Amino acid sequence: MQTATEALREERGKLKLTTGQGDLDSLIGGIKQGDFYLFYSNDQKVLDLLLHRALVNCILPVEQEGFDSKALYFNTCNYHREKTLLNPSNLATAAKSAGIDPKIVFQNIYAVSAFNERQQITATKEAAELVKKDEDVKLVAIHNLTRFIETSRTPSKARQIVKQIVGTWKSVTSERGAALVVTCSASRMGRGRMSTPVGGTYVRHAANVVVLLKSVTREGSSSVNATLVKHPRKKTPQSIVLYIPKGGVTLMGRITPSFRQQFQKLIEELKESSGFQDTLINREHKKAFDLLLKDAWSAEDAAMANSGIPCVMDALNLMANVHNKKCVEELRRKLQELERVLKENLEKNDVEAT
Repeated sequence: MQTATEALREERGKLKLTTGQGDLDSLIGGIKQGDFYLFYSNDQKVLDLLLHRALVNCILPVEQEGFDSKALYFNTCNYHREKTLLNPSNLATAAKSAGIDPKIVFQNIYAVSAFNERQQITATKEAAELVKKDEDVKLVAIHNLTRFIETSRTPSKARQIVKQIVGTWKSVTSERGAALVVTCSASRMGRGRMSTPVGGTYVRHAANVVVLLKSVTREGSSSVNATLVKHPRKKTPQSIVLYIPKGGVTLMGRITPSFRQQFQKLIEELKESSGFQDTLINREHKKAFDLLLKDAWSAEDAAMANSGIPCVMDALNLMANVHNKKCVEELRRKLQELERVLKENLEKNDVEAT
């Protein structure tokens, strides 16, 4: 039992985490410690980007609307068809846009995956114990919570498992003062009816804040309708439109395509008449650029894509350095060979002269 004054003081003392999108923050009031947020959508990319951005923002200092803490990411997926862990490229891009070294972000995120209902239970227990032991974890992000309800042979059993998991995480995050952010798919509803989260009403009732994110494409332009379905202190439903400008930027930041797509786009930009090459005054530098493109980058694009290096430019810089080192060593060997031949000729001439 506590007085209203005590409850208000406690509420005001909670930290708020930014989603990285100001309009969405205004709609939900930010992601607050100890609360349970459910985001559901018909677009998996939107949910992916939302969680990646939230994980990065969790590490931001408090004065930058972060938690200045660690985060735990829990993904429910089919490992035969989907990504099992975080997308390092998306995470690195979000980190750099937030002004954080990607390595710092990687070091402060625990990542867990479950590939079936049984693993979902055991992984939750182990991850919950980890959060209990590590007081620095202030964000628990659960991706695709109800995925197995959609694919299970016994949906009723899968629903019971989801209830058990939600109960565990609500208890742990409430005790530790951590925010709980959960995503799931939106059900398909008839025209004029609002979609509901997959898995029934339990998760929707258990969450403090529920938001539907619906992707809309009209006349070539894209946007996301964000509808506040449930909130403890606001009238619902409330809706806003999050517009997606050109250039691959989304409501949650920049969409990160595959490495090969980024590589090809960056090279084209560097080769354009108004691009990087024309700014090079030295003709030898232009030749060097062409050689890097021909001998190093294009020849090793597959290797760079599989290297795990987060950003394309980082990979290009590293590959350029490797290529330059190779060229230097080749020149050194040739110079040593020439010096050897020259020395032999000098010694031969000395012998003939005597």
